[in-house]
Amino acid sequence: MIRAARHDADGYTIRLFEPGDRDGYLALHREVLGGGSDEWFDWKYVDNPYADHVAVVVATDGDRVVGAKSGMGFEVGRGDERFLALQPGDTMVHPDHRRQGVYSRMTEFMKSTYADAPQALFFNYPNAATLPGSLKHGWSEVGTVTTRYRVADPVGFAGVGAGPLEDAVGRAGRAVAGGLLGVPRLGSRVADGLSVRRHREIPVATLADLYRRAVPDTFHVVRDETYLGWRYGNPRWEYTAYTVERGGRPVLGAVVGVDDDADPTVASVVDVLPMRGSGTGRADDPARRDAEYALFDRIVASSEAGVFAAADGAVSPSTAARFGFLPDTAPPLSWVATPSTLVAYPLDEAVDTPALASLDGWTLGLSDRDTR
Repeated sequence: MIRAARHDADGYTIRLFEPGDRDGYLALHREVLGGGSDEWFDWKYVDNPYADHVAVVVATDGDRVVGAKSGMGFEVGRGDERFLALQPGDTMVHPDHRRQGVYSRMTEFMKSTYADAPQALFFNYPNAATLPGSLKHGWSEVGTVTTRYRVADPVGFAGVGAGPLEDAVGRAGRAVAGGLLGVPRLGSRVADGLSVRRHREIPVATLADLYRRAVPDTFHVVRDETYLGWRYGNPRWEYTAYTVERGGRPVLGAVVGVDDDADPTVASVVDVLPMRGSGTGRADDPARRDAEYALFDRIVASSEAGVFAAADGAVSPSTAARFGFLPDTAPPLSWVATPSTLVAYPLDEAVDTPALASLDGWTLGLSDRDTR
């Protein structure tokens, strides 16, 4: 159990979360970030299997929670190695208490609290507003993480684009609507011997077995039974799983998630297993290619979503081209989308390697991100 001292300065107290902070935390979350509920908080922080405590730092002004920096627990692997990790997120400061150094104090408190803890690293995906703060406090910028989108509804995708790029939405929407994306029609022929099953319940054991068939030798979030049984309990999302079978044996699996509160609806392919990059996940494997074609044809045909998202590394280039998944790092999608940035901060010299600070050293999926 982590036990950290309080830090008091200028009327603020910076400390770890205590049970009596829940209502104040959720009220601040609703005001600053939107959403948040007891059920969601329990799933994400209380019942997280990778921390024996609620890994949240709060800033209080008297009895009031005015800031928070939260840590979502993960287990990160690299070949046979395993490390506990935290993904800082849900970072917020009440508008009346900004520009008082609250963010910086919470960040430094989190660093010092976990310096000698079982956790070996922080990794997270800051937005444009918080990236400079992460770099200032010692995080390394690993690189820009590409997400691929299949856009059947350009107006809906324009709604996915955010903030300062909203003035480009009309221009992008017209371009997309004019056929710039060229979204292919469905109905790809499933290769002989393959069949696709749709699962309402996550087939945890099957997906974990698929993960273990090609464990990446790069940094990645471990997809074992513990992770799969917990991660897809997010009460804010609805998940559906798919498996591709050859001769009755699963050869490929995926989980697709939809945020119940999002408008427009985006169907996110949050996991594809085995992960690509090694063993049976190689992009040039014809058997993998045929299974991906069958999988994505079923995923797209089974949803009414106008926009689909997938991690760049989760699908082969040929699958992306076949189904019209384009990167958010190049026009036309870059006009309305803001790509994610991965940053990392080592807490243990065992993970403080050049690979940690390079995108080539990671294998990533959308479920690695705390918003999914």
